[in-house]
Amino acid sequence: MIVLVCVEPQSPSQASRAALRLACNLGEKADVVVVSAGGAADSASFQLARQTGTVRRIVHLDDPTFDKADYFTLGMILAEAARHLGAHVVFTGEHSDGEGQGMVPAALAHHLRAPLFARVADVHLPDTGDEVLRLTVRSSGRLCKVVSPLPAVLAIPPAWVADRPQTGAGKSSPAVETLTLAQLAIDASRLVPRPDLLGTLVPKATQIVQYKSFDEAAHILLRGK
Repeated sequence: MIVLVCVEPQSPSQASRAALRLACNLGEKADVVVVSAGGAADSASFQLARQTGTVRRIVHLDDPTFDKADYFTLGMILAEAARHLGAHVVFTGEHSDGEGQGMVPAALAHHLRAPLFARVADVHLPDTGDEVLRLTVRSSGRLCKVVSPLPAVLAIPPAWVADRPQTGAGKSSPAVETLTLAQLAIDASRLVPRPDLLGTLVPKATQIVQYKSFDEAAHILLRGK
């Protein structure tokens, strides 16, 4: 079963590290594939993947526009990559260490037309012939058992990050493969750049006014001055 792990293009977040750790602990039934959209092929994310012995393939979605794409576009790109690679389960970190909005997993699940489960603590892959995924999620302080059809998108929180993934002693690291827009059959016109939501903030000068008494201040405020 192909298990896809999505990591950030430059440096893996704590949540992505937890997702990789959980995916690599699934055992022999999992063919773990690490994918990242944008960035450099020798980034810290790919270096971490190469050091992990249970990772079978490393895929770099290579296009300069990916680095400035909005979250909905990134979700679409990762969903198309999941289809192209034949992934049954997609692991992502719940959110990055920087922005921390957690919108990419939701966009990925939307474009993949797959259920999204957040705060995943444990996963059991189906046996041969079984087409459902069994997982444990944390909800309202409780651990809940869930059964889901495939494919599914699982968002892993950083709280469960443990020690570093085990490395494969004596095992050669997989080479980084490259996938392009053309190979994914994605029209470049569908890529939407990330908007500058905050813009340029110019703080106004602070004016400090001292009133002689509370009554004077209240009188001025009530008059709207």
